[in-house]
Amino acid sequence: MRKALCIILNIVFIIPAIAQTIKTSSGDISVLAGEKELSVSFGYDNMQVHGYESESDFIKDKVRIREEHNPGSGERFEGSWFADRDTVYAPLFIEHLNIKLPEKRKINVSINNSKAKYNLHVQTLWVYPGYNVGFTQPAKIDVVLKLYEMANPENIIWESQSPLRIRAKTAPYKRELRIGAAYSSLATSMSWLLKKKAK
Repeated sequence: MRKALCIILNIVFIIPAIAQTIKTSSGDISVLAGEKELSVSFGYDNMQVHGYESESDFIKDKVRIREEHNPGSGERFEGSWFADRDTVYAPLFIEHLNIKLPEKRKINVSINNSKAKYNLHVQTLWVYPGYNVGFTQPAKIDVVLKLYEMANPENIIWESQSPLRIRAKTAPYKRELRIGAAYSSLATSMSWLLKKKAK
């Protein structure tokens, strides 16, 4: 019985943690050791949405469906889809990265941090919004992370393996919070990497 329980716990907790480990493609993230400031930026150019040829196809489909049932709601959806990047995803990533790092290894993470020597760029390649309609499916994102010098953006110091698949740990009712939860999970994985490689 105890052996079976251990196997179940390994499946539930250890395997997901391994699956979300951030691996290095090139460079050395240990340059952040001792740094007290870190700038972060986000990109969504050419992002794909699960089940669609392009993000624009996804938006057109969702706008059409909403307009058929509630005129005006499609436009609101499109506006919120883009606004959520700055009002939900980025803040959740930054908040959770700041929280997850231990007190002795605190690093002030913010967008356009003028005090920082380095910038961490989060490029989103693909998103699966998930759902919560009685039964749930957490959101997933594919990203690539790049660390570069603020003074010389062409100088890539470190880059993650691409694509890096991140799965949210929760599936809230609201779409923006479901996707935002994936960025929170990404921040957790990033904190583990910094604890290990940039002490």
